[in-house]
Amino acid sequence: MPGFTATDAMVCALMITLRVPQLPLLALPLLALACAPKPVPTEAPREPVAEAPAEDAEDAAGAPVGGSIEAALAGAHRSEGNLARDEQRHPMETLTFFGLTPEMTVVELWPGGGWYTQVLAGTVYGAGKLITTNFDVNASTDPKDYRVRVGTAFADMLKSSPIYEGVETVTVTDPKSLTLAPEGTVDMVLTFRNSHGWVEDGTATMIYTAAFTALRPGGVLGVVQHRAKADDDRDPKIIADSGYVREDYLIETIEAVGFKLEEKSEINANPNDTKDYEKGVWTLPPNFQLKDVDREKYAAIGESDRMTLRFVKPAAG
Repeated sequence: MPGFTATDAMVCALMITLRVPQLPLLALPLLALACAPKPVPTEAPREPVAEAPAEDAEDAAGAPVGGSIEAALAGAHRSEGNLARDEQRHPMETLTFFGLTPEMTVVELWPGGGWYTQVLAGTVYGAGKLITTNFDVNASTDPKDYRVRVGTAFADMLKSSPIYEGVETVTVTDPKSLTLAPEGTVDMVLTFRNSHGWVEDGTATMIYTAAFTALRPGGVLGVVQHRAKADDDRDPKIIADSGYVREDYLIETIEAVGFKLEEKSEINANPNDTKDYEKGVWTLPPNFQLKDVDREKYAAIGESDRMTLRFVKPAAG
């Protein structure tokens, strides 16, 4: 019988037969009863296990999890490399400062590799809408062309998880004719570390005008940008070639389109950034353009000093 071995039976029989001296005679029947084989349940009892919240279970299985910035940041769709940058990019604080909520319609300009796209898509999943721009991957036959390389990688990322199923993509062919969404239908437009490129190639006004048009009155434009030294009086295009833009210059450029600066934050400030590197801002992490040359030094500095600006589209009238 399960639970009562042959060895157990032999020991009990011997104790009863020999009438162990230490045991009184009346105890023998009790001993025999104790030694009798006992039935064992067909299924061993299990400790009660608390069920994980549905969001956690879905996330662990790689299914979409959204509904808040916090849930998006913890989503299984985010890459390990991107997770490692949270400490220096402060996405929770930055997006909270901009006022992002899950039900919003949001446009992300020039998402690059999709670092913030992963967070934004997770935040609005199932409640709001995310629109991103992307490069025209047919703009060149050279696979090493930045537009082809980055644009293709971004398009592939959008196929990697169900969380991106609702993301709409606007292909940028010419900033002069850029339309991000029907006029006045967007709650928030965001851009991260892109403005230097637009200043350098002379398209900043065009792109910010497209953002202004897409936003509803009262809508928010959130800008994070590598910040040049305040006293750098060189031509803004020359400064922008190193990846940096003067804060006062960028504010003036954006307000000239019709936006009003509502508030700025030092969430992404880095006083250790000296802004005078051989390879510009790309000398710092995560790019490390100088490879192993002084890598520890630049890693200790961290990512760039950045301005974080929140603009609003004024209400009509």
